Amino acid sequence: MIGVQEVAEAIRKGAAQGRPALIGRVIDVVGFSTLPVDELIAIESDGSQWGDILGRPGAERLGAVAAEMFGAGADFLESVEVEIHGKEVEEVGLSCGGRAEVLLQPVAAIPSHLWDLLAIRAPVALITRIAGPEAGPSAVVVDRNGRSWGELPGGPTPVGLLDDAVALLFGGCSATRRVEDDQGVSLIEAWVPPPRLVVVGTGDMVSAVAAQGALLGWDTKATDTAADVEGLLDWAGATAALVVLSHNPHVDAPALAIGLTRRIPYVGAMGSRSTQSRRSERLSADGVHDDDLARMHRPIGLDLGGRRAPEVALAIAAEILACHCGREARPLRDTTGPIHDRIAVPPR
Repeated sequence: MIGVQEVAEAIRKGAAQGRPALIGRVIDVVGFSTLPVDELIAIESDGSQWGDILGRPGAERLGAVAAEMFGAGADFLESVEVEIHGKEVEEVGLSCGGRAEVLLQPVAAIPSHLWDLLAIRAPVALITRIAGPEAGPSAVVVDRNGRSWGELPGGPTPVGLLDDAVALLFGGCSATRRVEDDQGVSLIEAWVPPPRLVVVGTGDMVSAVAAQGALLGWDTKATDTAADVEGLLDWAGATAALVVLSHNPHVDAPALAIGLTRRIPYVGAMGSRSTQSRRSERLSADGVHDDDLARMHRPIGLDLGGRRAPEVALAIAAEILACHCGREARPLRDTTGPIHDRIAVPPR
């Protein structure tokens, strides 16, 4: 199955060659308990498709509507209902049937930054007015730092919508939200790829970290040499987490330097406090700046008290998850307000 990253690459190539296209994604669901929430489908004017939404039945239904849209100029939004019942449920690979609302939108109305960020697995949000007097295909792209590109129909994007988009990006997973105001209903969609782990080291801890990551749906690649780190971080993309378990100074310091200078979201290193101090001295001598050193999680992991490899791996994964979601990893009893809405939004 073609994933979001591959669909984004296909859209970038098609746009560079001047091929008109529509992008489709599910914005509402009734039933379909196992339907992924972050899938994309791209449909070009010649009928070519990339990605998948609800298998063959979805492709046929969306392809037919897309053809009508291209015939009418394809400069508007179109909401399409796709229903799957009976034998088609098993064909599509779902546990139950249901109905999905799919939004088709012209790629030309969306800033190209969306495809650029999706292609490198960076968290990114899209704001579209889908109902009301200011509804239209033009959209705004927002990244996790609050930067935005594009405009909604009717003028500048309200600050509240931008803040809502950033907040959704810090939720730790792909999600959608509808916001109603005087101009109508805006759809905010956030694509947040899960972390990919790059582990440097050998022994039981490597397999323990990989196993813990697998439980969370995170892919892991490991190496015992710093020479592989650059390529592995390219694979991991913008949600990379570098876990350095090695205590070999010819391996750990170069690997950490690569992760820190690339400013990936998470860099952690195992070792005692004295080991950490020696590493920091070597990194500083090698030209790593103090502000980059300050971003390193050392010693790695949360203080959960476990000492066995699976327990330490849990502490490492918990810290990565907290970092990914913008949390401080405090006990819930020490916090106030709604449990799931306490999202850290960077100041403007």
